[in-house]
Amino acid sequence: MATKYEWTAFDYASQQAAAKIIADSGYSYRTISEMMNNAVSHVRISDIEKGRKAPIKLSEFLLLCQACEADPVAVLRDIIEAARVYESRERLPSPSPSSVPACPRSDADDDVAAAIRDHERYGLAANTDGNRDVEAETPDW
Repeated sequence: MATKYEWTAFDYASQQAAAKIIADSGYSYRTISEMMNNAVSHVRISDIEKGRKAPIKLSEFLLLCQACEADPVAVLRDIIEAARVYESRERLPSPSPSSVPACPRSDADDDVAAAIRDHERYGLAANTDGNRDVEAETPDW
C-alpha cells in the first residue's frame, strides 16, 4: 500500500539538484536510464526531474551522478546549502498561511510576480492589446 510522503527541505533541494544534473547532461531520459543499466526507468527519471511522486532515493541519486558524470560529493554540499536556505525561509513569519507556497519558489516565479506588479514597465500585451476586452469576454469553447 502506497503512503503519502511529505517532502522536506532536503527533498526539494535534492529534486532541484537532480533536475539540474539531468538538464545539464543533455541526455534523454531513456539514454540516462540505459547509462544506469536500466536500474532506474526513464519514467522515474522524468518523475525525479519534475518532482513528481516520491523524492529521489540515495541509490538513484548516486546512479544519476555516475551516469551524468556529476560529482556526488559536490552536489550533496549544494543540496545541504539549498536545504538550509529553504528551511530558513520556512522559519520566517508570513502574513497568512495561504501565502506560503507548498514548494520553494523559483527565480521564474519571482520574475512573473515582478512583471505582474510592475506591468507598465514590462509592457505586457494583456494590458496594451486593443482587443483585450473583447478577448476577455469571448467564451472558451
